[in-house]
Amino acid sequence: MSATLILVRHGQTDWNANGRYMGWIDEGLNEEGLRQAERLGRRLERWPIGAIFSSPLKRARSTAEMVAGPQSLPMEIVDELGEMRIGEWEGMYAGDIAARYPGLWKTWRANPGDFRMPGGESLGEVRDRAVRAFNRMMDGPEGRMVLAVTHDVVVRLLVAHCLGVSEDIYRRLEVGNSSITVIERAGDKCRLRLLNDMGHLESWS
Repeated sequence: MSATLILVRHGQTDWNANGRYMGWIDEGLNEEGLRQAERLGRRLERWPIGAIFSSPLKRARSTAEMVAGPQSLPMEIVDELGEMRIGEWEGMYAGDIAARYPGLWKTWRANPGDFRMPGGESLGEVRDRAVRAFNRMMDGPEGRMVLAVTHDVVVRLLVAHCLGVSEDIYRRLEVGNSSITVIERAGDKCRLRLLNDMGHLESWS
């Protein structure tokens, strides 16, 4: 059985733009994020997408709705697609975290795969739930194409899963707001077809 998953990171929010750690803080898209989502929707309107899945957070749902609307596609909320829970670090800037939690911050920067943020999740835990969602979304008719609107960390970890590598690849990947990443699965083998494609944003004035 073959299937294709289009992974989209949600459009920009104010906290994305100013560098705050968000986690599950439920902020909506800013004006730039809305423009990004509109351009994304126009790019994808001719793709043969059968269903759309979304993280429950506003920034993802709004992005998904702007893609689903023109095609009248069904949309399902999937909790496992939510962003990494970062506990006490939610709403903080990197510099403030480094000052308040110097030892933990050093570990997070050096060995993210082995680290759990205080009151939050580890990358391994996020990967486990994201892979569960991935497997469910890919089930269905032969040749199925679906789209999932999710978050930076989830996209990176599903790419790691596809490549069969550890969570430590996390820092080597770039996933921009409203970017497209495409994973194709045939049987039990995955192939990364596209990573962090933002051509729909760059080609517009």
